[in-house]
Amino acid sequence: MPLFLALLLAASVPPQAVQAARPSAYHVVPAMDVAVIAAAALGIAIPYAFAGKLIHPRCPCDPGEVNALDRHVIGNENKFLDDTSDATAGVVLVAPLILDALDVGLSGTWVEDATVYGEALAVNGALVTAAKYTVRRPLPRTYAGDPGLLNQPGGYRSFYSGHVSNVLAALSVTAVTLGIRHEQRVWPWIVAVAMGSMVAAERVAAGRHFYTDVAVGAVAGAAVGTLVPLGHRRGGGDSALAFRF
Repeated sequence: MPLFLALLLAASVPPQAVQAARPSAYHVVPAMDVAVIAAAALGIAIPYAFAGKLIHPRCPCDPGEVNALDRHVIGNENKFLDDTSDATAGVVLVAPLILDALDVGLSGTWVEDATVYGEALAVNGALVTAAKYTVRRPLPRTYAGDPGLLNQPGGYRSFYSGHVSNVLAALSVTAVTLGIRHEQRVWPWIVAVAMGSMVAAERVAAGRHFYTDVAVGAVAGAAVGTLVPLGHRRGGGDSALAFRF
């Protein structure tokens, strides 16, 4: 599955893209962007470092408190798809940087792209973490009485899905970049939606998230992954979001 995903991502890069010289797509201010990345990284690390003080286990919980849409997810526990979702997300997070290096070479342009990419993921991760430690929603498997989750902080971080959000953020940045640099404004978004949907289905089947968790994660990740690169885009040209074949 990860190999198949890598091939799908590679398909979004046009044949003429494998060159060493490409125009700069983003304006980066090192001091400001590094500060944003560092602040976001702290926003991720600090809550996890103090997870035991911030999240207090409260289950066994009544499944009846879960909305009707999500309730039947309780009881899902597919270990294979759980592991597959981890592998898929890992490939998605690494592949764009590798493909971008094939496109622009290990150049200053690549450093700019990587900075914007890293900033989007850092900001997205901080937002995911803030939601998880504020809402503290039990996982479906926690509601089902999983003994490995009932008394652990990790059993109460269901909302919203970090896997789905990070996948959509990563692929949205990639789609915006390909739209700006290569005017590929359809296929990369199809890949983003397909991969995000696949990871969402895997997380639900694994009992790691509810439908509402993956839906909100997808919207949040796509929003961050679109707005951060557009905020760094160099002026001129059509909108990166204008779909064109």
